Amino acid sequence: TLLEAGSDAEAVDAYRRALDLRPDCQEAWRNLAYARARAGALEEAADAYRRAAALEPDDHETWYNLGNVYLDLGRYNEAEAAFRQSLRRHADDPAVWNNLGNALAQQGNHGEALESYERAIHMRPDYHPSWNNVGNVHEARGDLEAAGRAFGRAVELAPDVPTYRLNLASALARLGAAERAVEQLGELIRFAPEIRQLLPSFAEFRSLLRDPRLQDPRGEV
Repeated sequence: TLLEAGSDAEAVDAYRRALDLRPDCQEAWRNLAYARARAGALEEAADAYRRAAALEPDDHETWYNLGNVYLDLGRYNEAEAAFRQSLRRHADDPAVWNNLGNALAQQGNHGEALESYERAIHMRPDYHPSWNNVGNVHEARGDLEAAGRAFGRAVELAPDVPTYRLNLASALARLGAAERAVEQLGELIRFAPEIRQLLPSFAEFRSLLRDPRLQDPRGEV
């Protein structure tokens, strides 16, 4: 209740009091981990999730959450191991396959990462984070055409996510599809006008930003 009310410090104190009374309470360890992760105390969160997993090893969500904390910590080998533990308990969650792909991609294992993203998409063809991540893998491999197709699918499924349009516009610009890139940039600015200031930092966009359709009404790029 305290956590839902935004009283995070008091919630953490309550969880710790509960654990003083019952050190084997898996739910308290899991909730403490969530509260510490939300506060940015990631090492403490990882420790609490590990304790929760030790108490109930078949709780796939705890392993998944531990993997996400390891991703945030940049401990990609450990994130991969945690996601695989989650999948051993419950192999039908596209989010776990997607984040396993992220851990693998961060380690340079692009082939395995692509397989993980494709498993997520096979389970949920409309799972747009994995379509975007497929695009990222193809981009890392230098296949901009395949990347553009994947980014395009992500945009179709979630047209209001700025990152997807930015990725698609970048791939199109580097492929020489200037007109389509300008169209995507125009939509991006319409959805997220604050991103306009970042666009000149992308070399592939600099010539496109002269297009009248992308000009700021105040006369700025």
